[in-house]
Amino acid sequence: MVSLGAVVGLAVIVGVHTVVASVLIRFFRLRLDTRGGMVVFSLFLVPLVLGMSLLFFGQLPIFGAIDRGTVFLVTILMPLLLGFAIDLFWMPSPEEVDLARRT
Repeated sequence: MVSLGAVVGLAVIVGVHTVVASVLIRFFRLRLDTRGGMVVFSLFLVPLVLGMSLLFFGQLPIFGAIDRGTVFLVTILMPLLLGFAIDLFWMPSPEEVDLARRT
């Protein structure tokens, strides 16, 4: 049986990972000039960052109560998909954003 603390801890980790994923995806989308570059960087670097973050959170006792495959899907795949959705559907397109000019 999973404890309430494990569920709350997992929800906090998913929330933090969603924010990190959406910020990184937004950064790649604004800074990279190619359409394919944003996808490649987002699909390879964002899960790497989230996985490294799991190494930090892996010291928490909640991972002993939940299956490792479920933890991977819930803490890496779900925030990655939510980050893409937040960036694509709720943020303005890169053409509408004014970036600072370098001189």
